[in-house]
Amino acid sequence: MRYLDINDFSRRDGDTLLIDEAVDLSATEPAFSEVRVVGKLRNVVGVMTLRVTVFGTYVGTCDRCLEEAVIPLQSELKTVVTLSASEDESVYVENGRIDLELTAYDALVLEVPLQILCREDCRGLCPSCGKNLNDGDCECNN
Repeated sequence: MRYLDINDFSRRDGDTLLIDEAVDLSATEPAFSEVRVVGKLRNVVGVMTLRVTVFGTYVGTCDRCLEEAVIPLQSELKTVVTLSASEDESVYVENGRIDLELTAYDALVLEVPLQILCREDCRGLCPSCGKNLNDGDCECNN
């Protein structure tokens, strides 16, 4: 499901909608996988509040050794939504529908670290011979 329709929900005062949706971001960004949006939407006296956690995995290249790096990501979103917008623009709403794909993408992209590492203690590549030092010391004199 890409969209969460909130048109009918907006008229159901006191209701709670539980959300647990897989979101496919492969067309937007193939580096993200296993993306889920989990949480709830509440309507209290006509005010809809959305509280969700976006989970996902980012697969990139380690900045030190150039091997694959798999990084679990998590982002918390808490905002008030209307049929046309969200309070802090962290959630995309248009025509009474929340775009889960765009919302999940924006939430996760902000969680990707500036330095991608395959592991915290990655030793990187030897500057002389280029051997991956995670596999052991090299034979050159550096």
